[in-house]
Amino acid sequence: MAAGRHLRTLGWIRVVAILQPADPGLIGPYKLLGLLGSGGMGRVFLGMSAVGRPVAVKVIHARLAADPEFRTRFRVEVAAARKVSGLFTALVVDADVDAPVPWLATAYVAGPSLAEAVKDRGPVSATSLLSLAAGLAKGLSAIHAAGVVHGDLKPSNVLLALDGPRVIDFGISQAAETAPLTQAGLVVGTPSFMSPEQASGQKTGPLSDVFSLGAVLAFAATGRKPFGPGPPADVLERVVRGSPGLDNAPSEVRPLIERCLAKDPGQRPTAAELLAEVSAVQSALETPSGPTVPVPARRRRRRPLVTTSAVAAVLAAAGAAGYVLTAAAGPQPGASSLSPMAAQMAASPGRPARARPPAPAHPSATAPPRITSTYTYQQGAMVYFEIYYSDPGHHAEGFGFVGVNGSDWPEQHYSFSNPASGIVEPGSVAFPLDQGCGTGFEYTSTVKAWIYDAAGHRSRPVVIHLACTT
Repeated sequence: MAAGRHLRTLGWIRVVAILQPADPGLIGPYKLLGLLGSGGMGRVFLGMSAVGRPVAVKVIHARLAADPEFRTRFRVEVAAARKVSGLFTALVVDADVDAPVPWLATAYVAGPSLAEAVKDRGPVSATSLLSLAAGLAKGLSAIHAAGVVHGDLKPSNVLLALDGPRVIDFGISQAAETAPLTQAGLVVGTPSFMSPEQASGQKTGPLSDVFSLGAVLAFAATGRKPFGPGPPADVLERVVRGSPGLDNAPSEVRPLIERCLAKDPGQRPTAAELLAEVSAVQSALETPSGPTVPVPARRRRRRPLVTTSAVAAVLAAAGAAGYVLTAAAGPQPGASSLSPMAAQMAASPGRPARARPPAPAHPSATAPPRITSTYTYQQGAMVYFEIYYSDPGHHAEGFGFVGVNGSDWPEQHYSFSNPASGIVEPGSVAFPLDQGCGTGFEYTSTVKAWIYDAAGHRSRPVVIHLACTT
């Protein structure tokens, strides 16, 4: 393996390759710190702005930059990509399409790719798949609304950020379609995740991305490429005429995947329609009478999956964040329930966050809210505790907490409409506590937290342990 800077945190290794003598030290206003990766379009560097903002700088290969037609298409795509906004994409922050070697800078996303996470932990649960599908559908909706077709959605182009998946490299792969396909090393799309129309050389559009989304979900659900291994020509033949391998895909999610993988684009849902379908299935799973999440017989050894921003690796900056993708095997004794996507930070040994027991069997319309899982993560000196909750009666009003087991946090209450420094989203709330992380004065806290409704009724409380992870 090429020389690089290694950062190991609780079993996960993140490598940023050291710049080579031939590599540029500066692209536009960004100082380059290391190489994040490379592909058919170019190379991606970790860069830093003058004010310390980390970015991912994509530098186009010189052979493509020399093609006037490619430059024209690249200019159009970058202009469209600038319009893309949304929580589930990596936003474009800067670009120079007229430079001798064109480049594009996007917000840096700290987190493993879906490909890395599934390789490390295996297939994911139905709940995680639904959260992944929702995030990707939102990301594609934002991309398509800007008039951009991704064209190369695949597990390695999905990053698992702390607050949900991020779709990266949108629009840029589409720019390559006008470049000569015979150029050595140029790959337009990825066979295992192409749509049939893309594999056949036909016109592609937003529904082509939906097919790729279905293939990505199939990979996350089974741990395998949906159209099998083998030479690209064989894989493409199966993409066009064969059936995907969806054995062991959770029954709750399989119909959604199959709809996305319809050979006829007209039979696929749009990204917006898929999001609505996912929301409906999520609601059904939250209902006690709804289907349950199956647990496959095959179990993998569960080990923490944690990543830390490469910026921390290079600059020894504080504020590292951790990520864990929920595996289909189910929770281990003593481990906390994980957030639906890439959530639970690996706790320090012997000090895990703890999930609450399941809700009562027969909640009524007036039942108080119930906490379904918890999650902790670190940002700078702060450690956030996050509570996921179900609200059968739709009367949840706020949250509260108090220090326990020697922690001296006084009892506090906050309404969702005025959460102080908390972060409130549908079905979840996060709140920071200063643990002195990275200051040399780290300490831990244990709190008991709850959700309360309009009548003042509290959910069954949860006990959460907060500790710095770096």
